[in-house]
This record gives sequence, structure tokens and C-alpha cells, in this order.
Amino acid sequence: MTLPSDPHAGDAPTPTGFLVPEPPRRRRRWPWIVAAGVVAAGAVTYVLRSDTGTPAPATAATPTVRAVSGKLTLDDPDGFSFGDGSGCAGSGGYDDIRPGAQVVITDKAGETVGLGKLGDGMFETGPGEPLPHACTFTFLVEGVPTGRGFYGVEVSRRGRVQYPERELFGAFALTLG
Repeated sequence: MTLPSDPHAGDAPTPTGFLVPEPPRRRRRWPWIVAAGVVAAGAVTYVLRSDTGTPAPATAATPTVRAVSGKLTLDDPDGFSFGDGSGCAGSGGYDDIRPGAQVVITDKAGETVGLGKLGDGMFETGPGEPLPHACTFTFLVEGVPTGRGFYGVEVSRRGRVQYPERELFGAFALTLG
């Protein structure tokens, strides 16, 4: 006998004493998808960072080096003398200012970061002036690391003078006299 309110009236009755199996659970796929994405991202990163035969770009940990070029002008007419030929050199109290005098560049901590030397001294004369009014030396210090903020420059025994980085690597000029 079936009850009229039973929607399954007429279906085969379920035998008693038997367990009806539950429908199979649906597997969750999202953990596998996330894991596959992480592995793929790691593989792409590995390939991009691997050696491709081109040098790695410079980073903040790799300092850049530049050359410091400049000139030192001795503008006391009594402080220089005529050298051999057409050159000049310091004299009297400036006798340490001569070709080959050492140029030392230090960082703000006082550590030496570059060494160079003065080149030949050349006379400077003004328009219509028969005698030179200055003696100028050029110098070049290569391999000075950038990014140190302030630098000291010392020529011969004249003492260190501090300069900000933007001035040191620009058109750099010193004057004595």
C-alpha cells in the first residue's frame, strides 16, 4: 500500500536491511590549480633569472664608477715660474704644485677612492696681456665610485676640501692663490 502523498508512488520499494551508497563526492580542484600556478610562476622566474649570456643589470649593490676630470689654476703671478719650454710650475710657497703632483679623492669617511696626478702646467694670459696671469694644470682620476654623497679632494699637501657629488662629477675646477 502506498500513500497518496508519496511522490514516488509506484517506484520499486527499497529493500530493508541494505545500505544505500551515497553519491560520490565531487573532488575539489582549486588546490591543484593553485599549486600548478605556483610551480609555473617559479619556473618562469627561474628561466628569467638564469644566465642568458648577457650581463646582469647594475643594481644598487653594484657601485658605478666614473672619472673625475678637472683643472687646478694657480692664479698668483708671483706663485709660479716658467718651466722648461712652454710649461709652468708652482714656485715659492707653491713649489709643490707641479706636473705629477698627486691628486687624492676620498669619500666622506676619509677613505681613498681614487688617485691621479697633475698634468703639465699651461700658462693663461688675458687679452692684450703680455705676461701670463695664471698657471693651469689638468688632472684625471679614473674609477671613482659614485653614490657616496660627499667627496674630499686633496692636491699635493694642500689639505682636503669637501665637495658634493654633483660638483665633483661635473665641470670640476680648483683655484690656488
